[in-house]
Amino acid sequence: MKNRRYIILSLSMLLICFVAMPLHAQTSAYQKFPYGIGIQFSPSTWGLSYHQRFDENALQGVFGLSYDPDPLYESVLAYSVAIEYQRTLFGNDFNEYLGGQLYASVFLAHTGEIPYDSSSQTAEPFEAKIIVGAGFGVEVLFFQNFSLPIEFIYNFSFIPTASNIHSAFSIDLIPKIALRYRFA
Repeated sequence: MKNRRYIILSLSMLLICFVAMPLHAQTSAYQKFPYGIGIQFSPSTWGLSYHQRFDENALQGVFGLSYDPDPLYESVLAYSVAIEYQRTLFGNDFNEYLGGQLYASVFLAHTGEIPYDSSSQTAEPFEAKIIVGAGFGVEVLFFQNFSLPIEFIYNFSFIPTASNIHSAFSIDLIPKIALRYRFA
């Protein structure tokens, strides 16, 4: 009986301490360092990226370009341009070395490519894509400045240069990964 009273009294005191003394709200690393530069890779878009936060919202731009007039394989020309909107759903710093956030993401992209046929050693006709995507991402922050965003996005693609309408549309779930340096 005495132990029960002691436990109830201890829990009550602990509860009063948490209610009476407000917790110190710290700014998370993803809020403290709103700008970021880095690289991003996915099956549909890739390139250098610039990231900027506005409170719980963020915008990111990605640009990639590859040109090789005498390629060994793949393509003579390939490019990727994308803009992405992110909305933070939850974020937290676990300690001064590790933090993270969960966010929803939507993006619009345009890609183009002149494929290269290595067997015939000829360039094929130009192929363009318009891509709209939506999904979720997790950004892991190391030492407050280094960031590793991983996203899973549904891509809705339209190829205006396709020969028939059946091959012009596609839907696919793709991963996106980036490496970014965050700063204020």
